[in-house]
Amino acid sequence: MTVDPARVPTTPSAALDLVRAITAGPDSYGPGYVKRPPYESDPADWPVLGTDCVWRQESLPDDVLATLTRYSRLPAAGAKSEVRTAATVTLHRTVAQADWEMAETLEEALRCPDQQLRATERITGLNSMGSGYGTNGNTSADDYLIEMGTYDNPVLGKGSTYYIWNQVRIGPVTIAVVVEGGKGFDQSDLLTVQARAVAGMETKVRSELGAQK
Repeated sequence: MTVDPARVPTTPSAALDLVRAITAGPDSYGPGYVKRPPYESDPADWPVLGTDCVWRQESLPDDVLATLTRYSRLPAAGAKSEVRTAATVTLHRTVAQADWEMAETLEEALRCPDQQLRATERITGLNSMGSGYGTNGNTSADDYLIEMGTYDNPVLGKGSTYYIWNQVRIGPVTIAVVVEGGKGFDQSDLLTVQARAVAGMETKVRSELGAQK
C-alpha cells in the first residue's frame, strides 16, 4: 500500500487525533456490543511482553507517534457467555518501524505460546500465521497476522474459551483486534465479528491517509 506522505501526521497530538478517528468502538462489531470500562487505554502506555511471558505496561517507545485501544463487550445472554473485544491502532514514525512491530508480534507467539495477560487472564497454545500482501488471500493490507489460542478467565466462567488476535499493517499504521471468550459461539462467528471490525478500520486508514494499492 502507498499512503500520501502529506496526509500522515508528524506530531504526537495530530497522530493521536488520527488513531482516535480510526479505532473501532462497539458499533463496529455488530448488534448488542457495548463499551467496556475502561473504554480507552492511556495513550502514554505501551504493552510489552517480558521474558517471563507476562504482559506489562511501559512508556510509549520513541518510534511510536500515537497508539490507542478501545474495549468493548457483548454481554452474556441465555446460554452464551460474554464476548470481550479490544481494538488497537498505532501510528509509527516510519513504515519500517511498523513492519518491525508486525515481525515482533509474530516472534512473541513463537517465544511465548502461553502468556499471562492480566492477573486472572491467561492464553495458552497460541499459534500464529503471517501473510504479506498478495499471499493467502491478503489483498487489503501490506501485512496480515492472525493468532489463535485458548483463553481462560474465571470472570467469564469456568473452562476455556477462544482467543483470536488479528493484526494488519497499512503503511506506518498497524491495526489489531482481539476477541476473547464466547462460550456458546462458534469460532467462525467470532472470526466474522473480528473481520468486520478490522475491515472497517482498514477502510478508515485508506480514507484518512489516501492509501492506494
